[in-house]
Amino acid sequence: MPIITGIVPSPDKPGHVVILVDGVAFATVPEASAADLAPGQSSPAGPAAPPRPPGAGAHRPPGEGAQKTGAGAQKTYERALRLLSFRARSAKELEKRLIEKGEPRDHVAAAIQRLCANGLLDDARFAEAKARSGILGRPRSRRRIEQDLARKGVARDVADAAIRQVMADEGTDELAVAERAARKKLRTLARLDPAEQRQKVYAFLARQGYAPDVVRRALRAVMDARDAPPPDGEVE
Repeated sequence: MPIITGIVPSPDKPGHVVILVDGVAFATVPEASAADLAPGQSSPAGPAAPPRPPGAGAHRPPGEGAQKTGAGAQKTYERALRLLSFRARSAKELEKRLIEKGEPRDHVAAAIQRLCANGLLDDARFAEAKARSGILGRPRSRRRIEQDLARKGVARDVADAAIRQVMADEGTDELAVAERAARKKLRTLARLDPAEQRQKVYAFLARQGYAPDVVRRALRAVMDARDAPPPDGEVE
């Protein structure tokens, strides 16, 4: 099962800590949310059920059913932790995966609620990470990022806020991202003539979900500037 191997101050977010699970950064949460966690434990679990006395198999002791229910809920919670240790997920995505694995729906609901309360599951944080990857990594349109997050069960308002936040943080906008995508695509088309390059870059940006006006402006900024003759008196 996943083991918490460390809890260290976040270098990026004051008042937050990074939880390390099996030596790998698992989640960044408010310091108060990690108050009950400690290295070496698998999860903030409750006390173990006491062992059954010898000879008690013929009759179910009072409360045994509740103990079994609690153990089942804890098993679901620990499975959820394992899934999150592989990669980040939205709440809906994690819920769907747990149910697919045969976990009872009431245990799944309790695990999701517990993870959210502990700051280990946060759709806003998940959406912001995905948006940052889409904007700064492989340049992707706002529409494509929203579609991807919607497929993962992230609410539209949460996705929209995440994209706006990342663009504000990075000082960029949809046109700048489209221009970067166009330049990247253009580098793969060096052997084609300019007309074919323009056609293929236009089609590529359109498939990525950029609006026609953004595509045209990005092409002008990238290709027209490249193809423009040097000013008089300058030598190429």
